[in-house]
Amino acid sequence: MKKILLALATMGIFAMGADASNDIFPVSTIDGKMIRFEGTDGGVVTSPYQGKIVFIEFWGTWCGPCLLSIPHHVELQDEYKDKLRIISFETTPNVTKKELLEYVADPSTHIDMKRVSFYLNKKAKSQAAKESLKKPIETLEAFKASKKKIQYDTVAYADGKGFVDYIANRAQWAGFIPFLIVLDGNGNAVDMVPGMPNKEKLEEIIQRLIKDKKYGIK
Repeated sequence: MKKILLALATMGIFAMGADASNDIFPVSTIDGKMIRFEGTDGGVVTSPYQGKIVFIEFWGTWCGPCLLSIPHHVELQDEYKDKLRIISFETTPNVTKKELLEYVADPSTHIDMKRVSFYLNKKAKSQAAKESLKKPIETLEAFKASKKKIQYDTVAYADGKGFVDYIANRAQWAGFIPFLIVLDGNGNAVDMVPGMPNKEKLEEIIQRLIKDKKYGIK
């Protein structure tokens, strides 16, 4: 799991700059949906997803830990479809929109398990680390066999670069992936998850935000 250097505490990751009112980014997903991000002092208001939990994920098709996250992102988007929106930004310049469309439509064909094996063998140094990846790898294999699509919003590098750079600046994010920011229903950044999260951790975050009215989840 890749680590990320973060200089700000979780609740203050968007505290940079007193006035973010002019920070507006219209972004097109690979299937043509328009999403508007507007910076605020506490985070980012995401239109048309106000009142929902928003996961903003940064990933790459070449990144082993990113691939291991796909099955539970698909499951969570289905399970919490009325409360959650996942928006995934591909951060690799040479991956085109066309290639990404093909990838999300048929991930069973395009997911490269060699990337996962490389990560397991080269990056997971301890036996405990290797053991912790056993279940995620089995889950990814099962996902490939299921031939499910990636149904959450996906943005190609060329269309999302401006917003990715903006987040990198405000969150002091060094660019390591996977990296996920959690926004509540009011657009406030309430959590961030560097590295590969497991489903249980993300579900715990979702349940916490749903149960407390102050987070504005409708």
